[in-house]
Amino acid sequence: MDSETLRADIQVVFYIKVAFLALLIYDTVLQLNEEYLHIWRSRWTIIKALYLWTRYGTFVGATAPLIHALLKGFFVCDEVTMFTTAFSLFGIGITQLILMIRTYTLYQRSKSLLLFFGLMWFTIAALALWTGLRWVHSFNDIEALGPDLAVTCYVSTPRTTYFAKFASWALLASETTIFLLTLWKVCHKFPDKTGMLQSLHRDGVWFYPAILPFTVASLICLYVAPSGLREVFDTPVQVMHSILVCRLITHTRTVAAEDAAREYEINKVFSHHGYSRSGSFGDASTQGRHWQVYGKLRQCSDSDEVLDISAGNNA
Repeated sequence: MDSETLRADIQVVFYIKVAFLALLIYDTVLQLNEEYLHIWRSRWTIIKALYLWTRYGTFVGATAPLIHALLKGFFVCDEVTMFTTAFSLFGIGITQLILMIRTYTLYQRSKSLLLFFGLMWFTIAALALWTGLRWVHSFNDIEALGPDLAVTCYVSTPRTTYFAKFASWALLASETTIFLLTLWKVCHKFPDKTGMLQSLHRDGVWFYPAILPFTVASLICLYVAPSGLREVFDTPVQVMHSILVCRLITHTRTVAAEDAAREYEINKVFSHHGYSRSGSFGDASTQGRHWQVYGKLRQCSDSDEVLDISAGNNA
């Protein structure tokens, strides 16, 4: 491939990165109301912290490479390149952690699953760090090739190609494992079609396969795309992970809040019915029995545990 063609391809990648940054901004604006109601007004928990990092940290990971390209050029590999790559990988790792916590909750906080997810996450992180360090050391090889060859930081040497492929395969394996475990749990818990479809909606399971196509496309590009287009899905993968995982959290919190409001109305009807029949609520023991029978129902979805939804959390 000649230098001009490569430059044109990388220019296309730049425009795609700008487009997905715009998409990230657009989705953030769309989600402001749900985010205020179900994130900012809730108490501080690990899920809230991970959500905010995923939502707003992605702006750094998506914007920094664009600024770097405009100021330094598309072919300069330096400390900024290392930072943006590490930051993006860490951000995607956080989204995987959120998905793992979500699935872990659906399994009633299984200690075996927690151990499995912990080993998987830390193993992938350690191997990604090791391959990333080898990739950083290949920067000198890239500079030695000379600017006339117009090579990119990610796919110009065997080390960089290996790093990108390992990260993509590890991400795909992790996401597929999490999705299959989640799907198996839903199918096992709700053998009937209606219950399964309701759970897929309530628990936000359909967000999981929505993420996979971007990871698969990124991996395919590493094998079949021309050199200049091999990075084309880097920013889309990062942005879509942020958007879909954040929407998973706000969606399940919205569903849980709607259920809580519906149950509250039902409880008021039953409480009023009990009051009307007896003429009064009676003594404390009678009130206690009424509350036990007609008190607030538990969330019928397991999502309330991981989403920290309760009557007092959004106050």
